[in-house]
Amino acid sequence: MKHCHFYLFFALILCVSIASCSQNITNQMEKAAPYFENLKKVSDADNGKLWGKTLYGPTMYVDVQTRNLVANQQNKENSLVQKGNLYFGQLPEDIIIANTLITYCGENWTCVIWDGNRDLLTETHILIHESWHRIQDEIGLPGCGSSNQHLDETEGELLLKLELSILKELLQNDSKDLTEGLRDVMTVRKYRQCMYPNNNENQFECHEGMAEYTAFKLLPLDNDNEAVRKGLAAAAIMKEMDNSGFGNSFAYLTGPAYGLLLDEIVLDWRNSVRSGKTIPDVISTVVAIPDMVDNVEIDRISARYDVTDYLNKERIRLEARDEEDAELRARFSESTWLVIPNDSVNFGFNPGERLVAYDTIGVIYNTMLLKGDFGTIEVGNGIIRANNWSYFIIPYSEDHCDAKISLNTGYVIELQSDGNYRIVKGS
Repeated sequence: MKHCHFYLFFALILCVSIASCSQNITNQMEKAAPYFENLKKVSDADNGKLWGKTLYGPTMYVDVQTRNLVANQQNKENSLVQKGNLYFGQLPEDIIIANTLITYCGENWTCVIWDGNRDLLTETHILIHESWHRIQDEIGLPGCGSSNQHLDETEGELLLKLELSILKELLQNDSKDLTEGLRDVMTVRKYRQCMYPNNNENQFECHEGMAEYTAFKLLPLDNDNEAVRKGLAAAAIMKEMDNSGFGNSFAYLTGPAYGLLLDEIVLDWRNSVRSGKTIPDVISTVVAIPDMVDNVEIDRISARYDVTDYLNKERIRLEARDEEDAELRARFSESTWLVIPNDSVNFGFNPGERLVAYDTIGVIYNTMLLKGDFGTIEVGNGIIRANNWSYFIIPYSEDHCDAKISLNTGYVIELQSDGNYRIVKGS
């Protein structure tokens, strides 16, 4: 009986501790008020001029650990607790927390992960980007996933870095002939896309790239001029040049760069993009993009922008990395699999992670969180996403699985006739 009292006492202390932690997070999240106010100022100042629709709308921050949320308005169920101009509550368990568009209480919301340590300018940048995603369908730019794993392979990454090097030069150096520079950069892209024809670079650029361009374009700066904005876009490129993981993130760099450059020479380019044109389509109206490109021309362009030595050093580094990729693929080829069909599965991942191609099946992410009717799967050591986005795969056996799997009541993992495993609902 004494033991029971001890455990009950311990449980009560734990509950109080958790409640106290949750309350502390809620108190800290009251700092979100100026972030929402700044977003509204940005939206009001733009007044829909950039894309034909204002950015401000249902927006929330969510704490990853407690799922506590703070919002700028009441939800449709009127279930949030109002405190001044802020609204507090908790995000349902079936919604993945990420910087993204979410559907909450029957309405589209901008969702941003709560940090508490970012400065006002950084917060505003993130809010603008994610707010654009909330309205993108309404302005004729539907979202899409990236099918550009070639940008995390050696040749694809090197060609992307050549493209980024040219863009950085054009952003930093007004004395460069912009038309000639855009021809060079489009030549590099043409060569890469001919080498890897199964890509959706241009479409994904209209998704993530335009969101990031909007953030750079509307960010409220003390020294508000286009040269400063171009400098920030160039700095973002410079920061990532020695990194990898471009399959899901390249458009965060190319979108602002192309957008700010096109602002100078094609004033109505955004309307063209809204009507279904891609960035290369728009550039082709002012620049003659060659139909065929050979490696001699690519070498000439590399030399012209003085990046040949840099790319050669990068090649050595990336070829050594290819051996690590082979070891990662072996984890899947040497194991049985748990196959998870993408039947309305919610999933989240880090867009800055490298993607590793796996045969013709799909690409390997290092981390991912999946939530569905079956429960939750947290992956921290590799998961394949099929090229057509129809299923996921993790290495699995009855004796070992690196992923953390939490199944809802009634669901079990069963061995199938093909030798792999599935999550099934028991009878």
